[in-house]
Amino acid sequence: MADAVSAPAVDPESGEFPRWRIYFQLYLRNIAANLLGFAIIVVLNFFTPMTSTWVGPAMLENGAGKYLVILFPFILIIIAMLQYQFQCPVCNHLVSWTHGTACERYDEQQVKRRVLNLPLILAATNLVVYIVVPLVMISYSLIFDLFPLDRKIMALLFFRSVMIGLITACLSFFIVESYTRRISIPLIFPRGGLTDVPGAFRIDIKRRIRLLNLAGTLTPMLLLVMTLAFVVWDVLGTPSFSRQLVLDIFFFTLVLCAIFIVMGFRLNLLVGRSVREPVDAMLEVVKKVEQGDFTQRIKVVSNDELGQLAEAGNRMIQGLAERERVRESFGRYVTPEIRDKILAGQIPLDGERKAATMLFADLRGFSSYVESNPPEEVIMSMREYFTIMENAVRDNGGLVLQFVGDELEAVFGVPLEVKDHADKAVHAALQMREGLGRFNEKRLDLGKPDFRHGVGICSGPVLAGNTGSRDHPAYGMIGDTVNMASRLQDMTKDFSCDILIASQTRDLLKDDFKLHSRGEHPIKGHASTMEIFEVLGHLKTDFLREHLD
Repeated sequence: MADAVSAPAVDPESGEFPRWRIYFQLYLRNIAANLLGFAIIVVLNFFTPMTSTWVGPAMLENGAGKYLVILFPFILIIIAMLQYQFQCPVCNHLVSWTHGTACERYDEQQVKRRVLNLPLILAATNLVVYIVVPLVMISYSLIFDLFPLDRKIMALLFFRSVMIGLITACLSFFIVESYTRRISIPLIFPRGGLTDVPGAFRIDIKRRIRLLNLAGTLTPMLLLVMTLAFVVWDVLGTPSFSRQLVLDIFFFTLVLCAIFIVMGFRLNLLVGRSVREPVDAMLEVVKKVEQGDFTQRIKVVSNDELGQLAEAGNRMIQGLAERERVRESFGRYVTPEIRDKILAGQIPLDGERKAATMLFADLRGFSSYVESNPPEEVIMSMREYFTIMENAVRDNGGLVLQFVGDELEAVFGVPLEVKDHADKAVHAALQMREGLGRFNEKRLDLGKPDFRHGVGICSGPVLAGNTGSRDHPAYGMIGDTVNMASRLQDMTKDFSCDILIASQTRDLLKDDFKLHSRGEHPIKGHASTMEIFEVLGHLKTDFLREHLD
């Protein structure tokens, strides 16, 4: 499904990916976070400076040890059961994927939403369980005297349980998220689209940094302050310690923690702003570029990864702008549909044999017109004439291949394949006739000589592709069909008409055209003769025009 990651390991004997391995990969990371959080609190308990025998190494031999031995495995079992339910959609989808089938139990949107939300769901589950389960056990112990612990020790154990929950939640979130980013997300989102999933939680960079601050700054400070609070509570009634000294140490620690917490949040804000502001600026530029404004550039404000990303983004925008200029320039020579397909690589340019209809149009007596008129007048007149002819070709789905002097070459049915390419070519020729008539009316009103042209059309096989050099490619047609269309255009002089088509084109026509056979005639460069037809008009169009007039 995705190139970014390799496929999951398959059992060599069964050829399947074991279901337990999918669950185990996620369990391993979440349980490892719980074990690490529990180990941290156990170590802290052993080094907590309290006079009570309920805390420290002696706790393994008393009610506190019994409490922890029962509490932690019970919590792990509950977390494992809840995790099983939460990760079922993701794991079942991956199992179905390895079998090459669709997951019937969960729909695609549900699976995508769950894989994105899973790190946050498991982190929140850990925190809630570490708060609720100890609270229930302590309440039950107070009612039924399950553990011989006084209220002070129970409060300390509950506080430590909450601390395990905080540490575990932070560790679990980042560990599980790292796994899903590397494995699950590339498999379930092979083509991206993560931001389009409805109902998925989004943790932006600012919140992510605050979460890191919570894990690395606030949680240790809270552990320190609360532990010292319990130490003060433990030694207040003992004669071996100075009450004032203990209080001074506690308040000093409290002030110190408050200062570092404020500094931590301030630094958090600054770091978050240094990351968020460049990202927001990039997103704003990307939105404008997406709307077609390629003049935008990302402001580079650092030389770190974000600065490198901004530089790469600017190079990308410049490349897109150049591509758009090429696209627009290319679109002046071909229709937008053909242009987009060629640029998208959907049309082979290295050569293909296709059935098509070729059209050649050439001005009559143009050499004398060039000699007797100023160059500016000649160029402007040619440009206006060719614009009318090109529009006729494009309006009928054709492609203008080239303008050579006073001649136009066009093709219908290549590179976009159409079944009625012969009809479209004849329709284009008739539109050229009408357009030339209107053009001549304007010229006569201005006292300028009129233009006359001849059009030749032939249908058959052509070889289409890049016919130019390696450095200057030109999309063109090669074949006998091309030569015959050019010959027919030249023969319009002999028959004193403007549109001639070959018998091959006449045989493909499906529309009601008014044709007049000019008989069998030899074609220059061919040994055999061919029947030629003059196009007089279109029956339906002529009928409507007569009645409207």
